[in-house]
Amino acid sequence: MDTNERLAIEAECTKLVNQFSWCTDTFAYDEAMALFVPDCTFGRADETVEGLAGLRSFLDRRSTERRTCHIVSGIVIDVIDSDNAEGKAHSLVFGYRGAPDANGEVPLSSPDSIVRYEARFRRTEAGWRIAKWHIGLNFRKQAA
Repeated sequence: MDTNERLAIEAECTKLVNQFSWCTDTFAYDEAMALFVPDCTFGRADETVEGLAGLRSFLDRRSTERRTCHIVSGIVIDVIDSDNAEGKAHSLVFGYRGAPDANGEVPLSSPDSIVRYEARFRRTEAGWRIAKWHIGLNFRKQAA
């Protein structure tokens, strides 16, 4: 594999990390689902789901009262071969429970948490997709 191919894979996988964060923040679950392979695994400390049906169930259970903004950084993609890659990143998570105001805005407070994403990516006929996504908690805001 040459450098250009490796860089292209890294860019595609980085885009998937960012797209998934945008999709969850905007409740664009149909778009989020298209980022994953059919036999995907998705999890966090309290739950792991298998396949697109499990992922859809997980996403549909997210509260529509909770607004989030995931600021993703430190994305590292390791290309395993021409069809597989692994990645990790941190995400600073801002959250608010409640409806936005007339301008679509919600109050800003300090971040709720910093989470760690760990992922596996697979090349498919449709392009690169997420095969495994795990969310780990690094830091959580303590109750005042």
